[in-house]
Amino acid sequence: MVERALKVLDVVRNSTAPVGVQEIARTCELNPSTAFRILKTLEKSQWVFQLADGSYVLGQKLGFLTEKRSLNLALREVALFVMRARTAELGPAMNLIVRDGSEGVIIQQSRTNSLVDYVPPLLSRVPLYATAGGKVLLAELPADLALRVLSTVELRPLTSHTITDRDALLATLRDIAERGYAFDDRETSESGFCISVPVRDHDGTTVAALSFSGIIGVSDPGELLKYLPALQDAAAEISRSLFDNWQW
Repeated sequence: MVERALKVLDVVRNSTAPVGVQEIARTCELNPSTAFRILKTLEKSQWVFQLADGSYVLGQKLGFLTEKRSLNLALREVALFVMRARTAELGPAMNLIVRDGSEGVIIQQSRTNSLVDYVPPLLSRVPLYATAGGKVLLAELPADLALRVLSTVELRPLTSHTITDRDALLATLRDIAERGYAFDDRETSESGFCISVPVRDHDGTTVAALSFSGIIGVSDPGELLKYLPALQDAAAEISRSLFDNWQW
């Protein structure tokens, strides 16, 4: 049984895309029910992670450490229901952002029922230096890496409020790292505000940023602090869903 389980794990590990039970069974020359039982055992021990469509990627014990793609897929699955619940309860749309080089990517979001909700589409690439989530991700990087990332980016003004002075931006990032949250104060849209917090793994390393986004009708970003407890709770719930019960 151990040998079979290792073969199944190898198939998931070597696949360039999420892989289903039938394909795993065929590749490993197993009965589908046997492959399913093995996968459930591996899932329980966090070696694999099952997506909503029934397919599998590497889990937190292996893939989340070595394969960013697997982690992002798992983050998307876990975060969706958390984000939808908070948007339904409190109103604003939410974005889950990860860093890809010198840009941010929205890998999951919950939208409002409004005709216009001032939120970029899912999988949009967004500037790290101007968005609340992007600034959280930059602020959590080691200082030398954050400087290297910013050295590759033109700090282009997107609105009259965008921070384009590098020293001012670095000072802002230091403040964000200390307080644990960031604002987008009309920096990407002249009338839009956002607030964001980090989503952390079992070691406390930031793996994503979670935001209430596209908020309009306020005059000061401090008004968004009323959303901070719910945002922090949502980030913690996503972290627990992926990383609780970590065992080496």
